[in-house]
Amino acid sequence: MNRAGELKQQLVAFSQQRRYERAFDDVLADQHDERVPLDEHTLMILWDYFVLEHRLPDGRTVVGQFVADHPELSEPERQMLLGWRDVVQGPFEVQGRDGSALVVVSLVDELTYRVRSNLGPSVFRRSPRRSFLLARLVAVGEEWMISGPMSVWRAQERDVAYQMALEMSLRAPEAVYRNPEKLAQAWELQRQDRERFVRFFGSDLVVVSGDQVADRMVDYHAFCRAEVSATSPASERVVQQKAPVFELPPDVVDAETVAMIYDEIDGLGFYGEFGLVEAVFADPDLLRRRRYREHTMAYLQDDSVDPLVLRRLAARDPERASVVFRRLLKKPRFDWTRDGEELLRAYKPEHFRRAPRPRVSPVSERLAAYARRR
Repeated sequence: MNRAGELKQQLVAFSQQRRYERAFDDVLADQHDERVPLDEHTLMILWDYFVLEHRLPDGRTVVGQFVADHPELSEPERQMLLGWRDVVQGPFEVQGRDGSALVVVSLVDELTYRVRSNLGPSVFRRSPRRSFLLARLVAVGEEWMISGPMSVWRAQERDVAYQMALEMSLRAPEAVYRNPEKLAQAWELQRQDRERFVRFFGSDLVVVSGDQVADRMVDYHAFCRAEVSATSPASERVVQQKAPVFELPPDVVDAETVAMIYDEIDGLGFYGEFGLVEAVFADPDLLRRRRYREHTMAYLQDDSVDPLVLRRLAARDPERASVVFRRLLKKPRFDWTRDGEELLRAYKPEHFRRAPRPRVSPVSERLAAYARRR
């Protein structure tokens, strides 16, 4: 822990070089509302994020560059520092002290962490049992070290901690998936939700006009609430509320056709002007028309369009799909069965770099109870 503290100090000093000033200014502009005064606590949190997690133009992090610039580091030190790119953050409930360590449970992933500070155990004096800790943690061996500033809330302020944990669970489900049991639960919840989608719409692929999507999804969520309420214990039944406001980007709302596809792995997605691209895969001659060609190319080039869409369209007739891509890419020897997967990897690298994750975020029982109470 002492060595980790020394390396953290060296890392912070390294990050204060002039070459990083513009990159941090960009982070500040993106992460902080300039209308709100920037206090020292917030600045330190943003700087810690910048040093450990922010990707620079070359794809590396500041801590990654620090490790590369210090070949004298031992291999365990290098691995520890690179491991700091994976920060655990969010509200934690304090369980108590264990020697100089503070034992806390995350309200987001429900895992237990033994936490230390490179400033010594005295910083935990104002963190009694059942209080709540807002902090960023990095791994040091089997334990964890506070990285950056921390805040403490009293036990009576649990609703503040619960609200923050609930928002984090929904906004950043990767934080929940740190717990393998939560990840398995999320896959199961997504499977159940997909089955409801199919029961309601009659298929896992539905095509409607863009101006109908929001209303159809509101109806679908009402159907889901009714089903879940009917099968839940009385104490857990979903409170019937006004229909949620379902906001969609303008390119979806304004589209003539939108495909709503609920895939087993990729979850629910919305794909504008699907009808045009679908028509091309049925009749490749339509590529002679600019509008059809542009939208088909957009489906290939836009990394936000999951590969599953093109896979599904191509699976209907692989030979015809081969013709589509031969003409679209001017590659007369292209064969979808042989070359399709390589093509998708070339055009959608981010999708293949990410581990498959469900798009459903399970929350703990106490956060669910808090949400129901609200």
